[in-house]
Amino acid sequence: MTQRRILLDRRAFLGGAAALGAGALSGRAFAADGAFNIGWIRPTTGRLASSYAPLYIGGLIAIDDINASGGVMSRKIARQEEDDEASPAREPAVIKKLQESGVRYICGPTGSSQSLAALAVTTPAKTITTMYAIASEAGDGTRYPWHYQCTFNSDLQAEMASRYLVETLKLKKIGILQENTAYGEQVVAACQAVLKKLGVTPVGVEVFPITAPDLNGYVGNLRKAGADGVLFWTGSTPITAKGFNSMHAQKYYPAIAGHSALFADSLLDLVPAEALQNAAGTYYKTLTWTDKEAIGARQLEFAKKANAFPETKETGVNVAASPFYDFLHMLRAAIESEKSFDPEKVKRAMDATKNYNGLLGTLNFTATNHAAISIEDMTMATLLSGRDPTAMAVFRKRAV
Repeated sequence: MTQRRILLDRRAFLGGAAALGAGALSGRAFAADGAFNIGWIRPTTGRLASSYAPLYIGGLIAIDDINASGGVMSRKIARQEEDDEASPAREPAVIKKLQESGVRYICGPTGSSQSLAALAVTTPAKTITTMYAIASEAGDGTRYPWHYQCTFNSDLQAEMASRYLVETLKLKKIGILQENTAYGEQVVAACQAVLKKLGVTPVGVEVFPITAPDLNGYVGNLRKAGADGVLFWTGSTPITAKGFNSMHAQKYYPAIAGHSALFADSLLDLVPAEALQNAAGTYYKTLTWTDKEAIGARQLEFAKKANAFPETKETGVNVAASPFYDFLHMLRAAIESEKSFDPEKVKRAMDATKNYNGLLGTLNFTATNHAAISIEDMTMATLLSGRDPTAMAVFRKRAV
């Protein structure tokens, strides 16, 4: 881009020149005012633009915090935003545009399908990224050595939810209610593996299309099978509401375990409280409270900043649980420890990250494991606690 002129001091020149041969910094990674360019991929047009926008609030808070405290090696962070329309087919062109601008660090895209399409391009170009993808393969440091997964993944969700029903609640008749998507298939396959280890065979597995007008038949089958615990996997609030309302209509109230998509605030307006009293979702311990354990000061400060954004009330848990806040702070620490913006050197520091005190937990990376979150960072939290004043839109009370 002509407006992004080259600004080189001796250190930037040496670092950029060393990286050029490996396809790293091109010398245009800094804006004309000296700012450090970060690629920012999100849909600004298309049907998911409004849904995905709040997921980047954590990253915006991190950038404000970092810039207010001196930036990254005295350079302020600047976002170079590109619209991917939430389309996997758009990712190669969007990534290429950023790379041609000299950007070697990227936040986004969001969505497992979008992210896997983007990784096919960012990986050979050695572009350091974090993407809002919970597909387990996205945390494989051997397959994707330049991507850092700063959220829990579907394998961890499956293990946490399954163990909650079987080990914590001591239930043996487990049913599965699953949306017919790639995510649904992946997380349910992981659940099946965990349940097998626990000596439990599901009494029923019901797979529904996300366009289903209601879930009465699917829910009825699990009720007839005697399921006293249900693993409910869907990311759509409208279809989630249909599921709970079907249970309520049938006076069927099993223990429910699912992922954090169940925490949508609007669900509490769409479903009677009675239907949600036994429902819990996978979440982060640091974003929960108990009767004896208060929320941490850092998390409270984050929530106050997040609530300055009007979108937070509806998608609060995803505002807090997105990967961008922790990634940007970890990236800053890695760059400053190496005193270099060279991605090769920064990758070395990121891969050596141990016991990083993040917003979402104690984060760790190795050269082969790029999934920062462990099961110890996770818990189950109640849906109904979302309207508790303590929740501040982003916190929930632990169910265990």
